[in-house]
Amino acid sequence: MKKLSLLVGTLGGAMAGYLLHNKKLRDQLADAKDAEEAAKLLGKHLQKDGKKIAKQVQDFVASDDVQKNVGKAKRFAKKKVSEAKTEMDALVCKGSCKAKKAAKKGAAKAKKSVKKGAAKAKRSVKKAVRKKK
Repeated sequence: MKKLSLLVGTLGGAMAGYLLHNKKLRDQLADAKDAEEAAKLLGKHLQKDGKKIAKQVQDFVASDDVQKNVGKAKRFAKKKVSEAKTEMDALVCKGSCKAKKAAKKGAAKAKKSVKKGAAKAKRSVKKAVRKKK
């Protein structure tokens, strides 16, 4: 709910700023007969100004300075991705080495347990045979 109220507040502030800076729009809205006509006037002005802003943004993005910075940003991003990949490879290698050691230890413990179990079973069988005699 906070995001919605922030969005509405931001749009309201932007619209107020737009109305304060556009004298022609203010005069036309004051002369509007009803809300529908006012909405049409506002839409017409927003469309016209939106086209101007879009053209300015396109010119800005196409400028040499922005293109240089985009290139720098791409190089920076590639470098950081490469560093992260190297670190991840090191972590995976380290983890696999630890897993191998744990598996070997587990196998050795299992072998030892089986050996103890077999020896215990052998002793039990010998005891049982002695009791029967």
